[in-house]
Amino acid sequence: MPLPLRKPVNHAIATVTLAACAPLPGTAAEAGATALALDPLTVTGTPVPGALSEQAASLDVVTSDSIVADGDANLGEALADLPGVENIATGNSAGKPVIRGLSGERIRMLSNGVGLDHQQYGVRHMPGYDPFLLERVEVVRGASSVLYGSSALGGAVNLIPREIDYDTDFHGEAMTRYYSNNGQWDTGLRAGAGNGRFGISVGVIRRDAGNIETPDERTYFPPPPSPEHQDAPAYTGDLDYTDFEQAAGDIAVGVRDDRGGEWRLRYTRWNDEHNFLLPPPAGIKPPSAGAEGIGQYIDDEQLSLSGRTRIGNITWKPRLLWQNNERRSNAAGYPRSAGFDHTIDIEFDQYTARLEGEHGAIAGLDGGTVGVEYRYRTQESRGSTQLSPGGNVHNAAVFAFEEKRLGPLLLQSGVRYDHHTTEARASRTRAPSASVRNAEENSYGVATGSLGGVLSMTDRLSLAANVERGFRAPSLFELYVAGQHGGVAAYQAGNPDLDEETSLNTDLSLRWQSPGLRATATVYRNVINDYIMLQDTGGTHGGLPVLRYEQADATLHGVELSVEKTLAPWLTLTAVAEMVDGERDDNGDDLPLLPADNLSVGARFTPASRGWLRNPHAAVTVRHYASKDAAPGEPFSQFDDAPFGSASTDSYTLVGMSAGFSPRVGNRVIHLDLSVSNLLNEDYRAFLDTYKGYALSPGRDIRLTLRVPFGG
Repeated sequence: MPLPLRKPVNHAIATVTLAACAPLPGTAAEAGATALALDPLTVTGTPVPGALSEQAASLDVVTSDSIVADGDANLGEALADLPGVENIATGNSAGKPVIRGLSGERIRMLSNGVGLDHQQYGVRHMPGYDPFLLERVEVVRGASSVLYGSSALGGAVNLIPREIDYDTDFHGEAMTRYYSNNGQWDTGLRAGAGNGRFGISVGVIRRDAGNIETPDERTYFPPPPSPEHQDAPAYTGDLDYTDFEQAAGDIAVGVRDDRGGEWRLRYTRWNDEHNFLLPPPAGIKPPSAGAEGIGQYIDDEQLSLSGRTRIGNITWKPRLLWQNNERRSNAAGYPRSAGFDHTIDIEFDQYTARLEGEHGAIAGLDGGTVGVEYRYRTQESRGSTQLSPGGNVHNAAVFAFEEKRLGPLLLQSGVRYDHHTTEARASRTRAPSASVRNAEENSYGVATGSLGGVLSMTDRLSLAANVERGFRAPSLFELYVAGQHGGVAAYQAGNPDLDEETSLNTDLSLRWQSPGLRATATVYRNVINDYIMLQDTGGTHGGLPVLRYEQADATLHGVELSVEKTLAPWLTLTAVAEMVDGERDDNGDDLPLLPADNLSVGARFTPASRGWLRNPHAAVTVRHYASKDAAPGEPFSQFDDAPFGSASTDSYTLVGMSAGFSPRVGNRVIHLDLSVSNLLNEDYRAFLDTYKGYALSPGRDIRLTLRVPFGG
């Protein structure tokens, strides 16, 4: 996948520094024409829903319409333009958000406020949800355990489904998109209808992609002719086994009453088949035979029932969610064209019941939220290789969050208690390891809390601070993994004695907002006790390095800066910088998968409409990434010592551009959008590109998107 460039707010992005913009889809405002016209936007991924500018936590919102217009291929790519957010990329098929240096099980994925799980034990395991089916995505940076419990230690990504429009006749939008780099075609349709009391919303999308391409440089495998070429890639040009197919759909029906109450029933399904290119030699053929791949198959289903009703001074929000997720993977060297070979087959059913009560003023407080939540997960491991075993996970929690305004100061505070149990079951594991056969129940009881505030120093300048304790219970995978993991080209071993991670996250933001200028400067520090990480044992198994889960205290700290300045009605300049550092406290080793420091500058142009050239817009962005060394034990760190490739990366600079307009065809206004990543076809390795060890990152990619509205 072409590395996501920091676009100059070609999204309708609303950061916590702002009262968010809410432009209409396809308008000049959405393209960034008048990006500083401020309207309040209520966000729900916070303990007390309200305006972004009144949240102590750092929060961003990205709309689905802007994601579609930008041509983003997956959720990780769609969020990578936000300050403090990056993307672990594997071609266009897989993208995983990284928030302030934390990813995977430390970032809580949510659907409308209810936790999801996507078996993210692998660095390439992406969330199973297509952004085309969403209304918007809310990203909370920093610990969010008070609201969402375990796995929200580093932040939360709340996926808000498409709204049901009860007051509009049948309407919708068809979309098609082409990607030049991998010959990918996306085709989608979303529609809805309502009669005032009842409503329906539907959406479907299919993505069909070929192999990605990199600049066609000389390769040096097998073996390199001299030491100076040791870090040369094994593969460039057309990368075999990077193709994929995805299909997703969503249907929701809703009913509302005259008092503002509402009930919704929603079904969502996401299906994926993809190949991953393997490093040589990692399959069943000798290196001289050429590239090899591994086929994987993922299916995710969700059925949810959510409601909203007001009783007295409390608005109750009950939510029920069932999720079924199956991940199947072949042995190394068997691509998806060979069919499923039953090497890895892990399936779970997860049931979550959550009840929130939002109340107004009470006992001297201005308002808040109280709630209870229970989650039960049962898992089966049916493959010939165990990896994550079968077992059960229970989590029960109670929480409360309140706020109080004292003149110019808005205080927000919350508490939560979680009781979490994890138990591996040999009876649900086809090939259980000794640790699973002898497993005992792991039980964790953790209290978390937060205290934050927003001080309005002037009508334009505010200071926000937030302190929160987070936690994360070890997963079944981290406790009991035992087997060859093709996703990281290593043999992995679990540790059944792992304790829960706990953290103390502190951040401080200075925010400026005025009609012509938006700016924010944030510093943060996250102290994590018993940080869980893979470490290289120095041994080998079947020719692969053996990585075992261990724990050590760790500290992360970083800086985020962003500025958006309107120089003229047709010109806006942007700049974003982010730096993050994380180390083990005992020996100073870097933590794994931290993004490289980077700086981007951009300009967007929104000239006036002229005849058929309606709402034109264009943008250019230049983004520079610093060099970065791979941390000990980091996935793919072994390529720093291999006879080819590299896990550490050099600095590089990428240029991107975008353009579009909305012509009227008949009585319809259609939307044409163009974006180009890696405009100069630079040869580089992105630090969070999981192919970096043995291939270059993708070359130039031209994406052309057409959206055609229909109906009322």
